[in-house]
Amino acid sequence: MSKSVDEFIGELQEFGRRATDLSDILTGIGQEITADLKAKAPKGKTGNLTASISFQVTQDSLALEMLDYGVFQNYGVNGTDENANTEATETSFVGSFGTIPKGHTFKFKKQTIGGSLPFPVRRSIAERGLNRQKFFDVNDLIAEVALRIEEEINTFE
Repeated sequence: MSKSVDEFIGELQEFGRRATDLSDILTGIGQEITADLKAKAPKGKTGNLTASISFQVTQDSLALEMLDYGVFQNYGVNGTDENANTEATETSFVGSFGTIPKGHTFKFKKQTIGGSLPFPVRRSIAERGLNRQKFFDVNDLIAEVALRIEEEINTFE
């Protein structure tokens, strides 16, 4: 079936809109990724980490958000005890806490680790560290979003 010039121009305009305003596509991707992260996140007694996982979409960006300690859960934290060896493996990760370069090792700081946890728990984390409970990989998330955007834009016929 051939298309009229008007139909073709209409499709080109729709393609241009979809290529510059990705908010609808990113909203769908964000919903799926956050549901997956919530399913994979470590389950604590309060459920605060899982409940905090969300996303924000603008016209052309997708931002995943969670409580900062989710990053400590994902990467682990070295304690003062020499037995722990927790290291970031992603190239980098940018969040509300800043950028985590490859090879960065988290160290215990009483102001950041444990927060309102009881002192004995914070002391245990300080000494023993916090084992890594990996539930996301930044590079995989970036690749997934890029692939999904490409697939959605390529539905232009």
